[in-house]
Amino acid sequence: MKKTTDIRIRDPYIVAKNGTYYLYSSSVEEFSNSVCVYKSTDLTNWQEPIPVYTLDTSGWKDYDLWASEVHEYNDKYYLFVSIMGKSGLRGTEISVSDTPDGTFTPIANRPATPLDKSCIDGTLFVDGDTPYIVYSRDWPDNYITEIGAYVGQICACELSKDLTTPVGEPFLLFNSNDCPYSAQAASPTPWEGKNVLRYGSDAPFIQRLSNGKLFLTWSPMPANNYVVLGATADNIRGPWTHIEPPLYDNNGGHAMFFTDFDGTKKMCIHQPEKFTQERALIIQVHEKDGRIIRK
Repeated sequence: MKKTTDIRIRDPYIVAKNGTYYLYSSSVEEFSNSVCVYKSTDLTNWQEPIPVYTLDTSGWKDYDLWASEVHEYNDKYYLFVSIMGKSGLRGTEISVSDTPDGTFTPIANRPATPLDKSCIDGTLFVDGDTPYIVYSRDWPDNYITEIGAYVGQICACELSKDLTTPVGEPFLLFNSNDCPYSAQAASPTPWEGKNVLRYGSDAPFIQRLSNGKLFLTWSPMPANNYVVLGATADNIRGPWTHIEPPLYDNNGGHAMFFTDFDGTKKMCIHQPEKFTQERALIIQVHEKDGRIIRK
C-alpha cells in the first residue's frame, strides 16, 4: 500500500464508485506511456498502481501522456487523455471501458479536439443530454505579437452522443488574460532552451451549482504561482464572469471535484507545481454565495 503523500502525481483525477476511490495518473515512472489507476477505500491508503491504458503510436499519436481523467457517461467509463500527435500538435483522445479499472480502448482514430490546433486538458461536460469536450488551447501555437506572450484559451465543442465525433464548430469561452487575476503577470516558461512569456489556461473543469449556474475552474500561472481560478455563467457559451480571489493560490492547481462516501464535496489538485515533488492534495469545499469555496 502507498500513502497519498508517497505518490508523485500530476493532474490527479478521482472517481468515487461503489465504495472505492479510483485515482488516475500518467505520472507512474514504472509504467511509462501508460495511464494507471490506484484504488483506495479511505483516500489515504492506496493499492499499487495498475495500467488501464497504454499508448499505441499507430495512427495520429506520437508520444507523451498527461491530464488523464475518467468520466462515467451512459453506463460506461470514458478516459480523456492528452497526447502529442505526429503532426506536432497536442490533442485529447477519448477511450472507453465497461469498468473504472478496466482496459480503456480508443473510440476514434483521431483526437476529439480540433486537428489544426494544439489542445490539451480535455474534459467532459454534459448539459442536459448534450455532451461537450471543454479544453485548453495553449502554447506553442497561439503567440500574440501585440502583447509579446502566448495566450491560453478555454474552448469547447459539442460532441455526438456517443462522443466519437465533434459536432459543429469549436467556440471560445474566454482568453486567459481576460481574467484580471491571471493578467497581472505572464510567467516565463522554458521552451526550446529559452524562457517565453505565457498566460496559461490549464485544466478546465465545469460543474453545475445548486443555483443552476455553471462554475468553471482552471489553472493559469500568474507571476510564477500556479493557482485555481473560478468563473461562472448561465450556460456554456457564456458570457463568463471571473471570480476573485483564487480558490487555491499556493503553487498548486489542475483542480477536479468529487463527492466522497460521506457526502462531502472535495477538490483534488496537485501541489506543489514543481517537477518530481507533485502530490495529490484533497481539500474540502462547499457552495456559498453562488460559487465554490474552501472550508
